[in-house]
Amino acid sequence: MAVRDSVKALADLGFTNLEAEIYAFLLQESPATGYRIAQAIGKPAANTYKAIQTLEHKGAVIVEDGASRMCRAVASDELLSRLSREFESKRNSALTSLSSLNNLTVDERIYQIRSRDQVFQRSREMLAESKQVVLGALPGAFVPDLAEDLLKTAGRGIDVAVKSDQAIRIEGVESIVVGVTSPAPSILQLVVDGEQTLVAVFDGAKGLVQAIWTRNPALAITHHEGLASEICLANVAARIEEGAGSKRLSRALASLRPSSSTSGFSRLKG
Repeated sequence: MAVRDSVKALADLGFTNLEAEIYAFLLQESPATGYRIAQAIGKPAANTYKAIQTLEHKGAVIVEDGASRMCRAVASDELLSRLSREFESKRNSALTSLSSLNNLTVDERIYQIRSRDQVFQRSREMLAESKQVVLGALPGAFVPDLAEDLLKTAGRGIDVAVKSDQAIRIEGVESIVVGVTSPAPSILQLVVDGEQTLVAVFDGAKGLVQAIWTRNPALAITHHEGLASEICLANVAARIEEGAGSKRLSRALASLRPSSSTSGFSRLKG
C-alpha cells in the first residue's frame, strides 16, 4: 500500500508511472542495476533504462560511472525540496509573464461556482482583494475554512463584520450571533467593498447546492445594503435584550455601514 501511494504521489508531481515505480523501488533497494530494477518491477529493460535516464536528468537518481552503472535514489526530502524550489521559480516566471495579459476591464457577468473548493478559494481571493469593508454571513461550520483569511484581512485594517449562527472570535472581526429558524440549508454570503459578491447554498449531505459570484456593482451594492442592515439590526436587538439605554442604542444604530461609502457605489455612479 505504501509503495502504491508513493507512486501515485509522484505521478501527481509529474512523474510517469514507470519513473515513479523505479524511484520508489530505489528508495528501498539502492543501489541497483537497471536490469535488476526492470526485473523487480516487471517492466521491459529498454523502457526501464530510458526512464532511469529521465530520472537522472530530473535529479531523482544518481548513476555510477563504472561498468555496472549502479543506480541510487536521491533522498526523498532532498528531491522534494528541489522540486519545490523549481516550482516556485517557474510560478514566479509565469506570474510575471501572465500578468501582462490580464484584461483590466471589469466583468459584470454573473458566474456559477460548481464546487465547494471553488467557493472557498473565491472567498479567499475576495478577502485578499478587499480595500475598505467586508460584510458576510458565515455559518459556524465554515468558520475554520476562512478564519485565517478573515484574521489577515482585519489585520490589514479592513472593516470586517459578519453574522453567524455561532460566536466567532477572530481578532479585529466584528461578529454578531443570529438565530437560525431551520437547520438547512446553510448559506454563505460575502460582499467586498460593494464591488463583488458571493452567495453559496449548502445542504447537508448534498453539499453545495448552488453558488454564484459577480462583480456587478448593482447587485453587490444591494447585497451590501442587505447585510449591513441585518448586522446593524441584530446588533441593536442584542443591545435591547441587554437592557441598553438610548445612548448605546444610538451607537448601535450608528454602526450601520452605508453603501454610499464603498468604492462599489462610486463605480456604480460612474
